[in-house]
Formats: sequence, structure tokens, C-alpha cells
Amino acid sequence: MLFTLRSTVTATIASFVVAFSAHIADADDKFVTLKISAVSASVMPQDFRAGIAEGIFEKHGIKLEISELATGTNNITAAVNGSADIAYADIFAGLSSIKNGFDIGFVAPHNGLSPYQFILVKPDSPIRTVKDLEGKNIALGAPPQFKVIASSLVKAQGGDPALVKFTIVPDQTTFGAVLQSDQADAVFTSSAVNAYKWIAQFGFRSVGETSTRDLKIADQSPIAGWWATTAWYEKNEDSAKRFTAALRETVAWYASLPKEKQSEYIKTQTKIDLPELEKETPGVFDAATEYFGFGKPVDLDNLRQWVAVGTQYAKVPGDVDLNKHIFATAKN
Repeated sequence: MLFTLRSTVTATIASFVVAFSAHIADADDKFVTLKISAVSASVMPQDFRAGIAEGIFEKHGIKLEISELATGTNNITAAVNGSADIAYADIFAGLSSIKNGFDIGFVAPHNGLSPYQFILVKPDSPIRTVKDLEGKNIALGAPPQFKVIASSLVKAQGGDPALVKFTIVPDQTTFGAVLQSDQADAVFTSSAVNAYKWIAQFGFRSVGETSTRDLKIADQSPIAGWWATTAWYEKNEDSAKRFTAALRETVAWYASLPKEKQSEYIKTQTKIDLPELEKETPGVFDAATEYFGFGKPVDLDNLRQWVAVGTQYAKVPGDVDLNKHIFATAKN
């Protein structure tokens, strides 16, 4: 069943790649260099850097110069001030930036929501259920999407997110130390790799469901991707098309890889050996290699539903003109 689903998803994504690539058939063959601002490989999906290493972006005539910043908001700021051409950020960070006066748009979706989400507590914590999180302090990342996802998980499992205190910790790689030193009652992460690493290192345990696909959070919507200023996009639409086509091909290629091969890329980028970690914490291998790339055009209705959830839990602006700020490369 899993093989059939993976094959179907791969074939569907591949069809979008073929269709989209037709739009750039007449593009100039010369290479273009794009300055990319991204978050670290331990936070964003590993497919992007794997696709670069595989030569997919070069095949589309693109050379990438990558800088890493802590958050998507920082990345968007880099695009606005001209130190980056294209910036990786979640949907909500982009919409908030637009509301704050930045004239940016969505060039390409990159990933949906991981079907594994983790609320972790110390082994001796009195917190046993999601309901027990009421009145407690959960540390999470700075992007608004993390509060939205965590709130959605709490609500879906019988808790009241309005009674939970959420504390922002910008560096998500420090969550293990934050929880271990009692700076928070719990931590929330979307990274299966990091979650299981901390479970192995500190003995943390999860609260509530970790396999969250059935909760239908952000269903059929991207939650993050690549942004650029309108001025840059209008001057460099061919480059944006090349980038999007290369990204979609990367998603299709990575989705087709055996889990064992994906784990090799994860080790290269994060130094985490999943087969070895699996021996200590069974389940990490499947969770960390459950791919959630988003390699198809954005459906605005599905995106609007995700934005509505963001508006409910994190004051994400719900009145941004999506048709204007989701560029053609992301919609077609």
C-alpha cells in the first residue's frame, strides 16, 4: 500500500514537472546565479540541498549561492534588502511581511506539513495527556506556523490551546537543552530527526499523537516555500520559472528515492545516522524519511483554509490578496 501511494505521488508530481518545464523550453541557455537565503538543513527538508548535489538545478541553468539565517522572517528581510534573490519562509511569515508593507510574492511552494509532529516532555514530567498541557509552557520556534500547528494539535486532542503558554525559542536546535534544563514544561517540534535525537539523548517522551496525518492539518496546502520581491520577480521571471521547474523536479526525484537513500542525505546534511539511531529509538527511521515535499501548483482554496487556521491561532493576516501575491510560477 505504501509503495503504491509513493508511486502514485511520484507519478503525479512528475507530470507537473513535465508540464511546467514546457513553459521554459525557449528560455536562454546561459546560466544564472541566484542568491538564496534559507534555514539550516536540520530545520528545512533535506531534499533541497540533495537536489543541488544531484545537479538538478544546474541542469536547469541555475547556480545557487546559499546563505543560512535563523528564520524565514530573516530570510524575507534578506530578499527585501537585496542580499538574497529568493528566500525560504513559511506561508504565515510571508503574509505577515506583506501586511507589514513588504511587496513580496510566493515564487514556489516547497513543502507541506510533515505527518509527524512532536510535543516532548521530560521522562519524570507530570504531563501525561494533551489536556495536561493547559497551564503549562511549551517552547517552540519563532515562525507563526509552529504556534498554529501546536495549537491545532492541542485542540484536536481535547485540550484548549488558549490555556497553553507558548514561548518562542528562535534556535530550534537547542530545544533539547531547553527542556532538559527546565526552561519549559514541554517543547514542540516538526522535526522527527531532532525529536528522536533528543529522545535518545535525554530520555524524553512524547505527549499525544505523533503520527498526525489523520488530523488533516494544512490538508493539501503548502506550509512553506520560496519568496521574492515583486520588483525582482518582474525583472527575473525566467529565472523564477527555472528555479520552480528545478524545485519541482527535485521534489519528484526525492520522492522516488528509497528510504535508505534518503537517510544517506539526511546523514550528510545533519550528521544524524538514522539506521544507528533506529536501534536506540525505534520508529525514527520511518518518521524521518516520511517525505512531505509539495511539488505541484498551489490551490488557492486549500491555501485559504490553512490561512484561516493561522488567523484563528496566531493572528496571521487573513485579508492579504492571495491571487496577487501568489506569483504565476507557484500557481501554474
